[in-house]
Amino acid sequence: MRLYTTYGTNDLPRAIRFYDAIFFVLEQPRLPGWTEERAGWGRDPDAGTGFWVCTPFDGLAAGAGNGTMIAFPAHNAAQVRRFHATGLEHGGTDDGAPGIRSYYAPDFYVAYLRDPDGNKLSCFYYQYDPAEDPGD
Repeated sequence: MRLYTTYGTNDLPRAIRFYDAIFFVLEQPRLPGWTEERAGWGRDPDAGTGFWVCTPFDGLAAGAGNGTMIAFPAHNAAQVRRFHATGLEHGGTDDGAPGIRSYYAPDFYVAYLRDPDGNKLSCFYYQYDPAEDPGD
């Protein structure tokens, strides 16, 4: 299955700065095909997934969906923390500090952000062991 996700933005240059920063942390490059109207990140979109931001095609203001969230996998808990910190440094807002959410699983380490347009993002790592990760 080929899959891509798109979030709308009301300020594309601001959104690009934010997503360039967090996708750098997640080691996801900018995809080819970006223009002054949209930008995307990911690897090999013909075989996998991609993430795009653009101004809404209908010309109306972009808005965050209630209950909508995109979650990105991390290689380790340190990368989750860097994702969260980098997002905050680039105009995002905190929606859940990095840590274990045992109500999902005892080894589920996750952080939540809102991008500058209010869209909810998550970065997660399974198989977290606090004995092996002292944190930052």
